[in-house]
Amino acid sequence: MEGLAAALAEGLAQATTLDALLFMAFGTLVGYGFGILPGLQSVTAMSVFLPLTYWWTPVQAMYFFAGIIGAAGNGGAVTAIVLNLPGTAQNAATMLEGYPLTKQGRAVFALNLSAAASWLGAVFGVVVLLALVPVFLPFLISFGPAETFWVAVFGLVTMVLAVSGSPAKGLVAIAIGVVLAIVGMGGPRLPVPRFTFDSTYLLDGIEIVVVVIGFLVVSECLLQVAGVWARGREAGQVTRAAPPVGDDWKAQALDGWRAPFRHKGIFLRSSALGTAVGALPGVGGTVAQFLSYNLAVATTKDGEKIGKGAEDALVATEAATNSKEGGALFPTLLFGIPGNAEMALVLAAWQIHGLEPGPSFLSEHGALAWALVFGLLFSNFIASVGTALASPWLARLPGFDMGVLAPVVLVASLMSAFTVRGNAVDLAALAAIGVLGALLRLYGYSVIGVVIGFVLGDVIERNFYTALQSSLGDYSVLVGSPVAAVLAGATLVAALFCGAKVLRAKREAAEEAAFSTGAAIFAALLLAGLAALLWQTLASGWRGGPVATGVLSLAVALQLLVLVTTLGGLRRVAVPDAAALLKLAALLAAALALAFWLGFVLAMAAFLLAFWLGVHRMRATRALPLALLFAVALPWAFSWLVEAPLWRGVVAPLVPGLVGGDLAPPL
Repeated sequence: MEGLAAALAEGLAQATTLDALLFMAFGTLVGYGFGILPGLQSVTAMSVFLPLTYWWTPVQAMYFFAGIIGAAGNGGAVTAIVLNLPGTAQNAATMLEGYPLTKQGRAVFALNLSAAASWLGAVFGVVVLLALVPVFLPFLISFGPAETFWVAVFGLVTMVLAVSGSPAKGLVAIAIGVVLAIVGMGGPRLPVPRFTFDSTYLLDGIEIVVVVIGFLVVSECLLQVAGVWARGREAGQVTRAAPPVGDDWKAQALDGWRAPFRHKGIFLRSSALGTAVGALPGVGGTVAQFLSYNLAVATTKDGEKIGKGAEDALVATEAATNSKEGGALFPTLLFGIPGNAEMALVLAAWQIHGLEPGPSFLSEHGALAWALVFGLLFSNFIASVGTALASPWLARLPGFDMGVLAPVVLVASLMSAFTVRGNAVDLAALAAIGVLGALLRLYGYSVIGVVIGFVLGDVIERNFYTALQSSLGDYSVLVGSPVAAVLAGATLVAALFCGAKVLRAKREAAEEAAFSTGAAIFAALLLAGLAALLWQTLASGWRGGPVATGVLSLAVALQLLVLVTTLGGLRRVAVPDAAALLKLAALLAAALALAFWLGFVLAMAAFLLAFWLGVHRMRATRALPLALLFAVALPWAFSWLVEAPLWRGVVAPLVPGLVGGDLAPPL
């Protein structure tokens, strides 16, 4: 307990230093901006900036990420209230009462109510976390490799139970992530190449930044751009159609900050519910918001205002949005299980710096853990105050054009990933993973499941083999302690519930789901790829360990179920986004081929021009300056931040320092 108090005091003292404040402020600004932009949420921001943490200390990275996490929900509420479009998925319920208030000319009131409820909700969640950590910390001392193994497996299984959608597809996505984590040198005894296909590039495994950015950012941007390609430039535009802000905006702002105190009961209930939901692995803020909204609807004394601007229901949704972050920190800090997608990125950042997530993390790196907690509080406060001060201008927020924004973020993500190792093959791997992630998203698989499976896959495999080695191959060590036995039993129960959910979904799928021909083709190709990898592990001479065989066997069985279910409910429906996605993948491949020879800057400028002129139908007088601006500004910004030159191409030097002169990387 004394160690916990010392770490808490150290973290608090650290949070007040100029260095920490600057990184928190920077993260808050980035998170708020990405939160406002529809489709580009906190996970996107964290993924794009994840490579930069290679050049930062772990503490600086935690304060920066805490700033993003705390501010993104506030930024997302702005567009949900003003434009009736949630900036982040967790702000979906904000629209239900926030936008009706905007149509009544009370946007400033709604924005300030959101800011106040979000800040107070964040305080509630952190206070609950501080109260519970001392209770659970002594329990964590008994954790060894076997217990850590079961905790990680339990987290993956319960994640499938918590999320909506096909549980079979959720399990397949997690299995894909675990398999990607196995790629490279490894195994139970002497390290051997696994799934490298004689490639020297894959011997060190797939870079975590490539996996995270590819599945979470590139895939999302590709779908955004493909949507514009499939349905025209109007599909990517968001316009503002609300009455002007009145002269009473100052009174509205003050009244908005008083609102949570007028509805103390629903605020406390929703904050408690949000904290509890946040502690469930994989559930996320969207579920917390809607559960809190439903609670407000069930308990409101003025039901006639529901859907028409009920302030108590808006208090409920906004309190849950940020109180759930305190809950999400609980399994992340204590057990190394990400409570949501943002926490999965936090675990990825820890691994980048050689820090293993798990039950021992809080005792070994307590100050770093509290940096995340205090940074979250600080960023929420700054974002809430910023929303309040800027509310008169935010209420007049103009529209967005995702046909312009999404390609720029796509190029920035490619640039960000390249700065880690300076290897052009990383760009090709990133694009391939991005296309795979976009297809997974399009056909109902969970890309965050892939990322979390990748992050925890190494933890699962390493602790599994460590436990066996400590017992000289005796598998009883996995249930040898009371804690391990209880965790194994809980995992078994969760797996049974998961199996029941898979079977129920199988019966309901043919009645409720309409699957396209493209979904069936993709399911068959994915099954073939997984089966080929499984066959490799079953061949004589495989020394990569039983974990890969077990995971792939489960994945093949479940993917076969997905394929049969898809064929059973097959309908001939057009999916224009799929065709546009394949065209976009071809365009991106051509741009990367050009980048290999002539460098990143020229190729990405050509890619942006080709899309804006040929697909978006932007005027040349606008497209050319924009492409030139981003071709110069983005490389300069990244080179300044990380001092890493971009790929110049393998041709003879044409423009020193910009075009030509690099050596072809090994494959």
